[in-house]
Amino acid sequence: MCSVDSGGHLLVFFSWATVAWAVAATIMIFWMLHRSFQIQYVQTTPPAIDDDESAVRSLLSMLHGAQGSLIIFDDGDDIDGSLYNDRRVVDAVQDKLRANPEFELRCLFNCDEDLLFRKELESERQVSIRIRSGSAPTDGIHYKIIDGGAKAYLSRHTLRSGERRFRIVDCTRVPRRHRGRVADIVLGRYKEDFEHAFEASSPVI
Repeated sequence: MCSVDSGGHLLVFFSWATVAWAVAATIMIFWMLHRSFQIQYVQTTPPAIDDDESAVRSLLSMLHGAQGSLIIFDDGDDIDGSLYNDRRVVDAVQDKLRANPEFELRCLFNCDEDLLFRKELESERQVSIRIRSGSAPTDGIHYKIIDGGAKAYLSRHTLRSGERRFRIVDCTRVPRRHRGRVADIVLGRYKEDFEHAFEASSPVI
């Protein structure tokens, strides 16, 4: 009698364990699908070619949309038409800093050159500019990212080139509770590259 009862109890136990496992697996699958589903809200423009004027407009647009931060990794070379010598860009940054005292701008440049951008902004409390001390990524990609990955402007170009291939990655349609994770998936390698290189580089003097 005891052995029959034990066998029955074991059968009930394993039946409930199987049901619990199936429920847990189903919940996990739905959870994973839900998390993956959020990536569909990311909008990416097709690759295109920009010029100096469109590069200025793109930066002004991103600056306008930024809430708390902007990071820039670029060559920062002093060439004709550079957006870093454009008074509109400098004025827009200064307006942003005055309107939002908590706004933070961090720039990482490959070149240590005399730019209007640096002359006017490097002494601002909310601005940090550094010259990259290590080697730049070999893929030639430069980037501007606002608010931890809410939106990014990614460009590919060689040093002193006035023509850039670019695309814009927009995560602002991702629900806020998922945006940080999705931004890390889509833009994580650029964010990590910036943080590591920025910490390893010295501030401009």
